Amino acid sequence: MISRETASTQAERLKEAAAQRLDLLAFNTPSAFRFARRRLAARTALRTRHEPWRRFAMVSIALIALAAAYFDPVFAALPREWRSPAYGFGRLITDVGLSGPYLIPLALFLVWTATVDWSSFSRRSRLHLFNGTAAAWYAFVSIAGSGLLTTVLKQLFGRARPKLSGEFGAFHFDPFTLDATYLSFPSGHATTVGALCFCVAILFPRLRVAAIVAALWFGFSRAVVGAHHPSDVVAGLLIGGWFSYWVAIRFGKAGLVFLLPQRRMPQRRRSFHLLPLAAHRSFRRLLHRTEVQAHRIAGKRMNAV
Repeated sequence: MISRETASTQAERLKEAAAQRLDLLAFNTPSAFRFARRRLAARTALRTRHEPWRRFAMVSIALIALAAAYFDPVFAALPREWRSPAYGFGRLITDVGLSGPYLIPLALFLVWTATVDWSSFSRRSRLHLFNGTAAAWYAFVSIAGSGLLTTVLKQLFGRARPKLSGEFGAFHFDPFTLDATYLSFPSGHATTVGALCFCVAILFPRLRVAAIVAALWFGFSRAVVGAHHPSDVVAGLLIGGWFSYWVAIRFGKAGLVFLLPQRRMPQRRRSFHLLPLAAHRSFRRLLHRTEVQAHRIAGKRMNAV
């Protein structure tokens, strides 16, 4: 059994450790925001960077209107029996769009970085920790911010879910309702998937094609399980992707994570590495070998045809 003296000693140690962590939190958090503000103020040339909001609005409205006009009525009229073969697989992968499994680990990591003594790390370790913290903030703001925007839009539109299509049709709206059956547009799961896959695509350019395929695959699983109309999914993917794009521009203007080439998408800074240099080079060699092997297999198949 633990004596009272030992228990009190452990309690005092816990209090001291908690007080130390709180002191580090009170020091690190304002310092980080001051650092970002100074970097943003020093980059005056990037403040006038053109952001294609008109192009974004036109393309998004056109894609959503196309999906609503051609796919929503057809998909709503399909019998439930037709969806049954794909329903089970859709239910298996549809929860990938939940934001909690991504936001909670990111939040815990950010809390840890805010309560750790950075001076206890070596210079190279601090660089990796800084890069990881900046990337975590970027992913957290992209996923959480796009999710909040989608929540507001759900209330504004109040679109009925597909299960009510037989009663009200595919285009019934009841704004400002707390009933989940009228919160179909846009899809929250698709928004999370769009934001997450854009983060992966822009941070790891070699995975860009895979990220696009994954976004479409996991996003449209919401339509397969009957939780959303196709246009809801298209809107969610666009909101998640474009919001992450906007956040990347903001980070690039502060000199964090991204460079901002003229008339091109933000690019990851060359100094940005999440892994130690040796591990980073090994990872790049592995990717290169995988790409070479894939090209060889594709070439052999073409020759066989």
